[in-house]
Amino acid sequence: MEEKYSNYTVKDLTEPSSPLEKFAKKVLDKLIEEGIPPIPSNYALYFFNLLEEEPLEFKKQVYEFISLEDSDDLDKNLELEKKLKLSFKYSKEILQKTALMYKLTSTLKKLLKESIAQMAHIASPKAVEKYLKNIDSKISKISANMDKELQEIKELYSKNVEIIKEIESNTTFDMVYGVYNAKYFKKLLEKELKLIQKFSHKSSLITIKVRDEVLKEFKLKKSVTIVNRSVAKILLKTSRRTDVIAHLGEGIFAMLLKHTDIIGAQKTIERISEIISNSAVFIEGNEIEIKIVGAICDITPNIKADEYFEKCKNNLQKAEKENKLFVIEGE
Repeated sequence: MEEKYSNYTVKDLTEPSSPLEKFAKKVLDKLIEEGIPPIPSNYALYFFNLLEEEPLEFKKQVYEFISLEDSDDLDKNLELEKKLKLSFKYSKEILQKTALMYKLTSTLKKLLKESIAQMAHIASPKAVEKYLKNIDSKISKISANMDKELQEIKELYSKNVEIIKEIESNTTFDMVYGVYNAKYFKKLLEKELKLIQKFSHKSSLITIKVRDEVLKEFKLKKSVTIVNRSVAKILLKTSRRTDVIAHLGEGIFAMLLKHTDIIGAQKTIERISEIISNSAVFIEGNEIEIKIVGAICDITPNIKADEYFEKCKNNLQKAEKENKLFVIEGE
């Protein structure tokens, strides 16, 4: 192992005070002592290994903290996988029964064609009547099978539709813009509210949208979507890994800036605005300069997620009306 990490020390850091902070320093000291690069994956491995050596009460407290951060994504993914497999099963059965219906239809067409050809050579009325009864019996059997298969296809289709609706209701992404959807973002914001209540750190919520004066220039709805997609891509490219980006609807994008105060949120909007305005976007044959408007909220636990969305939406309108880049809630 190279020695490039072994001479790193944390003695200049502020001395930890709480048991958890002391343990965190202990983990980092262990990584440095053994010459292991202190990157997140290595830190997590050593964190949980060393945690097993700690007193039971301390471990319980740590896992309680972790449970606040941990999401139920694994359980959701497992449930989603089950539903997808069930949907595939129904789809496969529908295809199999559709193939059988095609076969029955082909058989019926062949029977009718042969019957018409044979009846042309039957002269006796009684023979024709007998032949028709025989044909009617065969057609009735085929028809009964077709009715049965059609009913089963109908039932399978209904079940599959219900499964697909459940899958759609539990999706996390906005498929148009490739960011989180409003429903899932609300859950993430509610979880952050609980964390702030527990640890009293600072986090901020910002929302942005393209100015109406820019959007009203477009004749096609598709053009508006293209512009908003450009904004979504820029947000994804320029955000930190800890930032959470979502589309709240109506072209409004939200960013949850964890462990970021109001000043940091202002700088973020200013940076995003500059990058977006300097990005060349060609719509309907013209180069468009995209201008945005924003709103900022300091996240506090005494306000619900839906209230934040409403406040941000109102502040976006206010900022646009007053021709400001952004409006800060409460100022």
